[in-house]
Amino acid sequence: MIFGFTLIPGLIGCVVLLGWWANIDALRRFGLASVTMNPAMACCLVTITLALLLGRLRRPQALWASRVLLFLAAVPGVSTLTDTLTGTTIGMDTWLFTSRLATSGLRPSRMAPNAALCLVLSVLALTVMAPPWKARPSARRIAAAQVLALASSFIALFAVVGYIYHVGAFYSVAALHPIALHSAICFLCLSGIVFLQTAGSGLIAPISDHGPAGRSSRALLPAAILLPIVVGWLRQQGQRAGFFAPDMGTAVMVMAMVVIFTTLIWYNARQLLIVDTRRRAAEAELAHMAHFDFLTGLPNRGYFMENLMARMSPARWPPGQSFAIIYMDLDGFKQVNDRLGHTAGDALLRDVGNHLLLCCRNDSDLVARLGGDEYAMLLADIGTPEDATEVARRIVDGMPSHYGPAGQVVPVGVSLGIVIADVASQSAEALLSQADQALYDAKRAGKGRFSLRSGKRMAS
Repeated sequence: MIFGFTLIPGLIGCVVLLGWWANIDALRRFGLASVTMNPAMACCLVTITLALLLGRLRRPQALWASRVLLFLAAVPGVSTLTDTLTGTTIGMDTWLFTSRLATSGLRPSRMAPNAALCLVLSVLALTVMAPPWKARPSARRIAAAQVLALASSFIALFAVVGYIYHVGAFYSVAALHPIALHSAICFLCLSGIVFLQTAGSGLIAPISDHGPAGRSSRALLPAAILLPIVVGWLRQQGQRAGFFAPDMGTAVMVMAMVVIFTTLIWYNARQLLIVDTRRRAAEAELAHMAHFDFLTGLPNRGYFMENLMARMSPARWPPGQSFAIIYMDLDGFKQVNDRLGHTAGDALLRDVGNHLLLCCRNDSDLVARLGGDEYAMLLADIGTPEDATEVARRIVDGMPSHYGPAGQVVPVGVSLGIVIADVASQSAEALLSQADQALYDAKRAGKGRFSLRSGKRMAS
């Protein structure tokens, strides 16, 4: 896209110069309903295109030559502005095809002051944007180039709108020669080059961003510029054709703009809603992955410890209410992995997780996979230790004694360690450590059973 914008001013300039050389008025106007382009302006546009093409080579000599050409392209514009402001007669814009300039149309085809200003602003923006001694311009240079390009594009857009609506004040300064329509189009292209090359920085950062803000603005900005122009032109043509009176035309245009911008706002809100819904779903998935085990779907160690510490908080639970921690691991799990493979081992872990969920008393009990073949259960409120041992018996009795297909069965089981505690107990890590010790007490006693310890802090 940048390369296309680079070629357009040069091609238009070459066609206009050919028109002046061959004395073909249609080429000087580029086939548009416009005044002719001054030949000096056409030369400047060709020079700017050559400078930009040299700058793409990224070689020191080519970069310096590019800056020299940009400087030369700005000189006629500065000369025209000087003539306009001071009343001098340097007249650099009349040095080419002087005899034909004097006879072209009702008045000499001079360089328009607004065209000269756009020329100078565009050259300054291109020069400031990419100094030859730096690979990347600073943030201040980028911002300055964008401001200069924005000013040039604003003047050029005014001229384009003036030609569309036949409002001479938009493209002509007082009684001086007006800017040509194709000159305004060229300056819009040069401004576009600056904006595209500095995308991601400065004033253009919100529009060029790859996130939802950038996508939304890129969808709305062209519509915000083009649709009012198109709707206004249609209203003007309808009024001139006698389809409606001026008041009716104004009302129709207002209603059309209301409908158009309401639709654009709805579309933008819908796109943002889609993005926000996807973001919330991704955040929920990440939160689930952070707190739950991917294999069994059970809460993980971090989630279990958070709930255990919350259960031990005096601000949430009154003192004196006991709770229990059941710490368990599988007997024979290594043999299942070695003999039947890790796929069978994963299936066993999922089956154990489902079995533990069935052994819960109510929704307040929490089952978690701590890692490997280790599980834990938090019984949030128990009346006596027998409540915890009853759950442990259901877990042990419900576990199969063997696992695997016929002829390849492996002996399995589960061992459990139980700790009874309350709000005034030790830390959560200390309680889990005591439950782990109780688990190994059960293993030393013969596996496939449970062992009970008290985690309550003893009074001094």
